Amino acid sequence: MNQIPFFISTHSSRGYVSFFDDCFGELQKRVILSGWPGKAANVLWEKLLSCQTEEPVWVIRHSMDGSTEGLVFPKRSAGVYLARPWDTAVCSGMAFDPEYIPVRESLEEAHKHFAAALPIHDQWEAVYLRETNFGALDRLAEEMAFRLLEGRSGQEQGKNQMRFLGAATVQGSVDVIPELTKKLSRRVFLKGRPGTGKSTFLKKLRAAANAAGWDTEEYRCAFDPNSADMVIIRGLGWCCFDSTAPHEHFPSREGDRVLDLYQAAVTPGTDEAFASQLKEIRAAYQEEIRQAKAALSQAQEAWLDMEKKIPWDDSAADIGMQEIEKPLFA
Repeated sequence: MNQIPFFISTHSSRGYVSFFDDCFGELQKRVILSGWPGKAANVLWEKLLSCQTEEPVWVIRHSMDGSTEGLVFPKRSAGVYLARPWDTAVCSGMAFDPEYIPVRESLEEAHKHFAAALPIHDQWEAVYLRETNFGALDRLAEEMAFRLLEGRSGQEQGKNQMRFLGAATVQGSVDVIPELTKKLSRRVFLKGRPGTGKSTFLKKLRAAANAAGWDTEEYRCAFDPNSADMVIIRGLGWCCFDSTAPHEHFPSREGDRVLDLYQAAVTPGTDEAFASQLKEIRAAYQEEIRQAKAALSQAQEAWLDMEKKIPWDDSAADIGMQEIEKPLFA
């Protein structure tokens, strides 16, 4: 089966952010599961996937633990999504349940530490911003877009879908880049430092592709959703992504290429000149991220405790399958 996994939400420096509408908003048929414990939903996912063995399936990952929280069958314009109380784009009913308070408080604590990490990250970026030639980066982006798109026009205006390629889960930072790029023939591994223009570079490429009529997938940063981490143009079998921590990858097949923006546009010796300052900034940033992830773990534990209290019969998954299968696949 052609499974394409990605995330549509994140617990971030800007709070809980969801691209639910980008993924589910235009579907002709969709089912929202409410009150289903994750264990029961997993049974349903298996049943749904076993029924669809040929067509592509988008597997939506859960931003807290990386488990499946939804399936989309794009050729059928159909999808199923497991809503949880913090999914403010979908539901808000359980937000007033007293038992939900420990979950909410832990999530707020996580968001507080992620938010505290953002200005520290800004300090990190500021070191390199002063030493980066952004005119050179603009020219580099224009050259890449020209080589990629010359003579290749699609529709009048390409569409873009917003997603996330990973998340800061209770298990640590995870990403699905290998799965997302598995069938692409050309991959550009973007290297650099914070503040060296990787996000701006990616956004320029995405805008150029859309203007040339190509549909794109833009994957935002799970820590700062205002920042771009990857652009995929499936129609061209091509992608470019931020290949630095916490989602660092290395070329492994023909068609892979490394583009290092630090080497291309940053004053030589910047790393060495500011090594002491950067070490302090990095340590402070990592401590806030550590505390944020600890709070996420507490939220996950509290949520699992809540789920244990949900009355459930395994046969309900069969009943749910019968109710879902007809509207989705008829």
